[in-house]
Amino acid sequence: MADSATMPENGEGLRQELLHLRGRVEALERLRLVAEQVSSDLQLETLLAEVLDAAVSIVGAAAGSLLLLDQNKDELEFAVVRGGGGEGLLGTRMPADAGIAGWVVQHGQPLFVNDAASDPRYYARVACQAGFPTTTLICVPMAAKGKMIGALEALNKSDGQPFTADDASLLVAFASQAAIAIENARLYAELREERDRILAVEQEVRNQLARDLHDGPAQLLASLIMRLRLGLRLLDQGNAAGREELGALEPLLERTLREVRTMLFDLRPVILEARGLVAAVEEYARRQKEEGFDVRLTVRGEPRRLRPHAERAVFAIIQEAVGNARKHSGSSGAVVRLLYGQQQLEVEVQDSGAGFDVAQVQADYATRGSLGLINMQERAQAIEGRLSLESAPGHGTTVRLSLPIA
Repeated sequence: MADSATMPENGEGLRQELLHLRGRVEALERLRLVAEQVSSDLQLETLLAEVLDAAVSIVGAAAGSLLLLDQNKDELEFAVVRGGGGEGLLGTRMPADAGIAGWVVQHGQPLFVNDAASDPRYYARVACQAGFPTTTLICVPMAAKGKMIGALEALNKSDGQPFTADDASLLVAFASQAAIAIENARLYAELREERDRILAVEQEVRNQLARDLHDGPAQLLASLIMRLRLGLRLLDQGNAAGREELGALEPLLERTLREVRTMLFDLRPVILEARGLVAAVEEYARRQKEEGFDVRLTVRGEPRRLRPHAERAVFAIIQEAVGNARKHSGSSGAVVRLLYGQQQLEVEVQDSGAGFDVAQVQADYATRGSLGLINMQERAQAIEGRLSLESAPGHGTTVRLSLPIA
């Protein structure tokens, strides 16, 4: 009799367990579909919104937020907010260790709280700003490739029930996939920015080349053609001055050839690839002197070859700095110093020209873009170098570059 009495109870328990397992399978399938969807989006802004919408849906939350970690400023930023009228939090920043989200990011562990207001980690200031009474919440970390990138929060179950361990495990699984998708989108955005920057630099080089050709060889060639025609006409007329006119073309031809060779050297200094930085700078200084700008090179330490892309970047920075001095300083020359240490290369380009207010120029690149400060900074960063600029009106300009020798 006892056995027959317990059978309905066991049957009901089994039914509840089957229903629970069915719900878990459905939730996992929904999780898989959502993860596939967000993983296919490489547009960061829309991806972040999709991730939070999916997270809120997966656990049946009434509201949620996605916070991204700014490691440079050690802050968490509300990148996306959904529900509860909390959209006013968008863009709000807080210390990276503040609140429940801060605890989750610092410890790398998920947390679900069913009485948020009484939890000592609850960040009341943000809660007041949101104007949304939070009772229960789940917060899970988002990490990709071993790097913490932020946290996902789901607030208040829509059915009024507390969050469960199953909810937390679902959100943890989803956050893991979402973090990878977010990191991929970030890398994609960085690649696009780098592509756009390279295209802009290429266009700048083309524009500069066009200006140099127009102001240099093109005008010289036009003058040569005119004088050649004049000399030939004078010879046809039996005028002896025609021979003198043709004879005067030789120095113009030499000057034209010299300018074309200088432009080719600037575009691709083959000597840099073959013999290294010191030889390339020596040749560059020689060519500058031929054009009337006195560039002197001093070398200390034992010169060593750098990585090819590092040598190209250093040489380009020297070209940019010397070019700026020649165009803008009013100086008659510049000094280039190369100091080879055991682990560092120190580069210095100094002129004694007019100088300028560095703070003012850096505050408004648009009006002094010809100085190429952005290009030099970006090239330095690309080779793990540090670039600094010292200048003041009437005291010349010094560009310093420090980089590791690998």
